[in-house]
Amino acid sequence: MNGQAGELRAGSAPGGAVAPDLRQLLHDYAERRWQAVAESLTLGRPLPPRDLAALGPLITGLGPQSDEIIGIVDRFATGAAAESIGSTRAEDGPGAGFRTQLDMILSGFAQLERATRSEELPDSGLGEGKRPKVFQSDLWQMLHKVRESAELSYAREIDLVELDRRIIFLLHSRGPLVPAGLSAAIGVDKAQVSRSVKRLLELKMVQREQIRSPVALSRKGEVLADKLVRLAELRNRELSFDIGDRELSEFFSVMEILLDRAVQLYEQEREIAGKTEPTEGDNEPGYGAEPRRSGEPIVIDRSRIVSPLLTLSAYFSRSGALAFKRKTGLSNFEAWVVSEISYDPPTDWARLVNALERDHSQAGRTVNQLIKKGLVLREGRPGRRHGKFSPSGEGQRLFDIIVATSRKRSEFLMAPIPRDRLVAFLETFEKIRRNASAQLERERAFEEFESG
Repeated sequence: MNGQAGELRAGSAPGGAVAPDLRQLLHDYAERRWQAVAESLTLGRPLPPRDLAALGPLITGLGPQSDEIIGIVDRFATGAAAESIGSTRAEDGPGAGFRTQLDMILSGFAQLERATRSEELPDSGLGEGKRPKVFQSDLWQMLHKVRESAELSYAREIDLVELDRRIIFLLHSRGPLVPAGLSAAIGVDKAQVSRSVKRLLELKMVQREQIRSPVALSRKGEVLADKLVRLAELRNRELSFDIGDRELSEFFSVMEILLDRAVQLYEQEREIAGKTEPTEGDNEPGYGAEPRRSGEPIVIDRSRIVSPLLTLSAYFSRSGALAFKRKTGLSNFEAWVVSEISYDPPTDWARLVNALERDHSQAGRTVNQLIKKGLVLREGRPGRRHGKFSPSGEGQRLFDIIVATSRKRSEFLMAPIPRDRLVAFLETFEKIRRNASAQLERERAFEEFESG
């Protein structure tokens, strides 16, 4: 792990112990949950939902592990309350035994963290372990949270897809741009940009004189952009919480290096592929994108912390799609599923879906395709939720290729960055990821409140 990613990420205490403030917050939450569940069961009422709004400090402190840790503590408190019904313990409260057992659980988190720390070093020249901790997979998962919370937040203002909003933001900050410039700056292919521009033209949010003329915001688009920018500034302040101006400036400087390297990787893969248009069956991103002119810098929007991360992820994903397809015949997502199944087999369904952060239907279709291809083996009772999955001999061979390819790509991405700057960058990224988790939980709580 990097920098502040200690026993329970931010807030960890030296020596492997859970930080006292987080431990106390977890104790307080568990006892409140015990009381609420015991009262509901005693009165014959449905179990109360989690108090998401009150979980903010825990979600922020625990970072990427918050869902798992809070879920375990929640289930422990619920089970303990259910066991107490009908006994005198229900009237006396959780009791000392409850607190002792909870302490054992929290200590177990710290021990597990210490045991796995050496296996989770970033695959970027900082160390190697059994399971590569590749930065780009952490980036994708963090952006998945940002996108979900953004959809919930921006939908209250106007129903626009993410790409349409990104174009509006870019035109607002940079002024008119030709479609090729939009494609290169955002990191998506020309066809996607064209469809987005067409939608915005129909909504009269943008305007242009001719089909190849620069695209500019209309008056209506400027008004909407002003509203969205104010909301984006609020979200940006939340994501950059606990990150100073100097730290943020250094983060953007490293981002420019990473983005340039990611574009180089993409250009290399395009050259190896020897084509710019998809052939039949090529459905992965990476074809039809606007190539960057040699030495031409990519436009970076420094006003929003997520913008360059989205662009970096897009370019890396597109080059990865070409690389994995060329070396294994698998799509990006298929390669990811094979990897998750192969790291520590057999893998059960719940662990797989949680790692992929995709819906059950998409994960299920992909797993079934891999089984049909003879790359994945299934055991267990009927029904995917009861299955356990392992790689076949051929699946293991492709997994070894995927790991080697991922390491090589990650090493190329990070190669020009000195160790001290890389460590600082990863520490800042960890803060952003922690803030993104807290932001998503808050938006989910708002959505639940408004729909309830």
